[in-house]
Amino acid sequence: MARPPTAAAPALLELIGVGKRYRIGGESIRALDAVDLTLTGGEFVAVVGPSGAGKSTLLHLLGALDSPDTGSIAFRGTEIGRLDDDAQSQFRRRQVGFVFQFFNLLPTLSAWENVAVPRLLDGVSLRSAKPDALALLDSVGLAARADHRPAELSGGQMQRVAIARALVMDPPLLLADEPTGNLDSRTGAAILDLLADIAHEAGARRGVVMVTHDERATERTDRTITLVDGRIGADLRSERSSG
Repeated sequence: MARPPTAAAPALLELIGVGKRYRIGGESIRALDAVDLTLTGGEFVAVVGPSGAGKSTLLHLLGALDSPDTGSIAFRGTEIGRLDDDAQSQFRRRQVGFVFQFFNLLPTLSAWENVAVPRLLDGVSLRSAKPDALALLDSVGLAARADHRPAELSGGQMQRVAIARALVMDPPLLLADEPTGNLDSRTGAAILDLLADIAHEAGARRGVVMVTHDERATERTDRTITLVDGRIGADLRSERSSG
């Protein structure tokens, strides 16, 4: 396994003074409050904290699923916090891979077809996308299950398909929302190891950010960011990343 990056690695994402509020009923809820944060490629980062701390909001902003009310978000030096809808959509398709707790696979498609779906949105034919999809399934240990539909796969296998799908556009940023939340502890540990490999093997070219409630997950990450009431309460690096 490749070593995580040093502190000198270039910034993949830089947040300065990022704030976000939502209105629920007649009340204004502060989800994030003046967050300053730098994320680099080659890191596997966990974002933890109690419910309502702002974890999901942060993930949505990193993936351009939403825009901040205040502050700036720069991706490789380019501001993404104020993109219009079309530009946000293009950013998500080209620069970000998403992994979800409940996999979000299409039940009528085989594993390799599910992996290929993002390529189809670019006008690539299913036949042309198949070699890359098969190669990615092989890289996550599922070559033998390429023709199986989701109902024929275990939870861990479905999550591996979802990870392969997230990588099919070769994005520099992988965002995982509770990727082990629907898995048993042994299977979840294997998924965490896979996500760590994905971050490390690409060097500074790719970063992986995971939101999780699972405190054990932080044992496998390079860095743990704790959110409390919309602010960063702690930002700790593991001995693996500092050694």
